[in-house]
Amino acid sequence: MFALAWCLLAAGALCVKSAHAISVRITEADGSRVQANLYPGDVLRVDLPAAPAEGRQWSLIGHSPAQLQMLATTQRVYGGRLSNQGTSSFAWKAISAGEADLMLAYGPQSSRTTHQERAVRLHITIADEALTPQTTAPDVLLDMEQIGTYTRTGPCGDCSGLTERLSLYRAPTQSIFLLRRSYKDAPGGTLTTITSGLWSTSRGTADPTATVYQLVAHDAAYLLRVDGDRLVPLDPQQIPLPAPPGIDNAFHK
Repeated sequence: MFALAWCLLAAGALCVKSAHAISVRITEADGSRVQANLYPGDVLRVDLPAAPAEGRQWSLIGHSPAQLQMLATTQRVYGGRLSNQGTSSFAWKAISAGEADLMLAYGPQSSRTTHQERAVRLHITIADEALTPQTTAPDVLLDMEQIGTYTRTGPCGDCSGLTERLSLYRAPTQSIFLLRRSYKDAPGGTLTTITSGLWSTSRGTADPTATVYQLVAHDAAYLLRVDGDRLVPLDPQQIPLPAPPGIDNAFHK
């Protein structure tokens, strides 16, 4: 299995504490286990398909953790009252640093808490950085320009395949990235991890003609060099990371 190489940045503008507020959306495609890294102010939204005509919906088991504020829980039906096409939707706001666990269970109300037909488990880690005045909108990604989406796939030591999707957004005050990794058929079910942070561009040091993306989460960062429609992962000295034989470790636009 390959993954982005993380490196701590000793200096640079991106290492200055600078928070953001975004909306992270979870759907059925993310599998039964999700790990998300959020910042205070970020909003977590979950939308899962339901069969309302059969009385089968999703609900939260237990109470929302102290680190998360419940914003909404909605059961929607499409195509009329007796339609069997619906969605169970939930929204939480990250309000304090720490780790939190959520469990959503599916089935009829009579047995949803004890004998779930399906379940989605979420582990949320919230950084301790405060919001800045210009980043108070929870859906800031909706107001930003998406300048590129890159994907890559590769082998996985304990799953059937790893898929990574990197989205880059830009606004006048800051630029945000969202990285979603999906470990298909991992032990315990498909696992999705979601990380967000800030990014910027600079000229390379190992190659002054290169454009390098610096992507920084709350405690670490990694480097990618632009190569046409590819992003090539770099080590801290900005040397391309070696890939296993027959494997392309670059992101493709």
